[in-house]
Amino acid sequence: MAKSNEAPLMRFRMPPTSTEAASESVNDPNQWFAEKFPEQTEQFGAAFLAGTFTDGDGLKRFIPAYLNEDFFASILGGNKELGHQVVYYPPEDTFYFYDCRVDAFCPTTEAKLKLLLSNYLIRCSQEMGSLVDVTNLVVSFRKEEALSSIILKAKAVLEAERCFFEGKDGHRRFIDGRWVEANAEPSYQQFVKKAIVREPASKLTVGDAFHRYYQFCKDNAMKPLTRPEFKDLVAEVIREQYNLGIRHDVLDERGKQSQGWMGIDCRLDVPVVVGQN
Repeated sequence: MAKSNEAPLMRFRMPPTSTEAASESVNDPNQWFAEKFPEQTEQFGAAFLAGTFTDGDGLKRFIPAYLNEDFFASILGGNKELGHQVVYYPPEDTFYFYDCRVDAFCPTTEAKLKLLLSNYLIRCSQEMGSLVDVTNLVVSFRKEEALSSIILKAKAVLEAERCFFEGKDGHRRFIDGRWVEANAEPSYQQFVKKAIVREPASKLTVGDAFHRYYQFCKDNAMKPLTRPEFKDLVAEVIREQYNLGIRHDVLDERGKQSQGWMGIDCRLDVPVVVGQN
């Protein structure tokens, strides 16, 4: 019989971390994720779009071809009943996770969430049987572009309303070694009440106010808002407290017309950097 000149088919495997994992291997990564996240699977669908083919030995093989971003964004939220929960808080553009050690929500980074996703994929690949091509699980799906896309989707899936951390039913936070109670006034309200004063002959641009607000948050170990959020929310508080609406003709340090207020000033002694308005 003539020998075949065809190169042998390369099959990649990820070694399991234990003999127990090897004995419990499965040949379907969708099944692996569904068993760990049944509610998310029910709501958002299977983890992967699957492809199958029959090899030369007549064995049916499984390929996780594309991942379901909605599903993976949802599993970052954890399981609230088990005490694991992650939310995205739009006013601060920040993810928070519940830490049972301090009984409060603590800020976390997108990099750590990407690492968590990456770890899920590695663990799944290690427990797959010989009929699963794990290349995408270990390589393609763990690339920065794929993980960043899931994080972006998670901001919508895990979005928390403002009342999540505010009001009598809100949750408390633990930020930089300091507890922030839910009934505490938001940082922008505290800033207006403690730092803004009425001065008929003075003016205050939005840029100047934000610069001083940022320093105010830093000095008081508070998470600052983004500038767009700050402008809208502070404008509302200033209107309520001083009956002043935001104007578009307030001269900044360079003599350029900017958004701001006439008749109020900031008592915080923070140097204004020209060009940041």
